[in-house]
This record gives sequence, C-alpha cells and structure tokens, in this order.
Amino acid sequence: MDKASEVKEWIREISVKRGELGGHAICPYAFSASVKIVERALNKLTLKAEFVKFIEIENYEVAIFIVEDDVTLPMMLQTMSELSMMFSDYVFLDDHKDDPTFINGIQSNFGKHNLIIVQKRDKLLKAREQLAETNYYGFWTKEMYERIVNGKLTSGQE
Repeated sequence: MDKASEVKEWIREISVKRGELGGHAICPYAFSASVKIVERALNKLTLKAEFVKFIEIENYEVAIFIVEDDVTLPMMLQTMSELSMMFSDYVFLDDHKDDPTFINGIQSNFGKHNLIIVQKRDKLLKAREQLAETNYYGFWTKEMYERIVNGKLTSGQE
C-alpha cells in the first residue's frame, strides 16, 4: 500500500465512533472532509504553499502533506511556525511518527509517516466550538488539549 492510501485508511480509522470516547470518533469530522493528500519535501512547503491552491482553488477542506520520514519534530515545528506566520488564515498541525498522541488511551496520530495537516482556521475553530458543546474534550488530557487546541507545547516538547 502506498503512503497516501495508508493515510486514507488512517482517516477511516479515526472517523469510527468509539465507546471509549463516549460515542465520539477520534476526529469526528475527518471522514466527511474533502482531503488532498500529497507527498512533499518539508522544505518545499514553505516555498510553494500548495495548500493555498488545494484549499482556495480546488476547494479541499484539508491538505495533508506526507513529509520525509527522517524529518525531526523540531524541524517540523519550525516549518509550521514559519508557515503560520505567513498564512494566518490556516492552522498547521504536526503529526510526527515518533511523537505518538493518545485520546483516552487510543492512539490518535498516524504513526507511520510524518504529516503536516493544514486547514482553514475559521472552519476548524467552528468545528472545535461545536465539539466543545459536547463531552468530547473531556476525554483529552490537559497536555493534549493545550497542544492541539491552544497550540501550546508542553514542557516535554519545548
């Protein structure tokens, strides 16, 4: 199976409603979102900003970039910081294969390859507001919530 197909399978897995999460999926909106999956060198993301084309012109809701397997988490975070400064209308989420994340004991990250996930900020914030009206975030650790929702790294990742 190629990397893009593996990511598509992961999207299906994180879209399944789970009893351990009070009937929520790991990512409740993942399966219904239109997603563009592309393999790209990390250093090309900043220069090309293809996600703007995918989201603004081709109308995808999410762009997922599979970057090199040997990219370190600090390298990814640096690139995401640069992109965030240049493109404030977007949210950039890291998914590093060597930095597993869990929601109530269930692995939530992909874990096979390094991903950068890009979404329009306003759409993501609206979805987060809807989820906040449920018990969804009650299954998250404080550290996970701070990192993902508030964009703050915990002491182990700074």
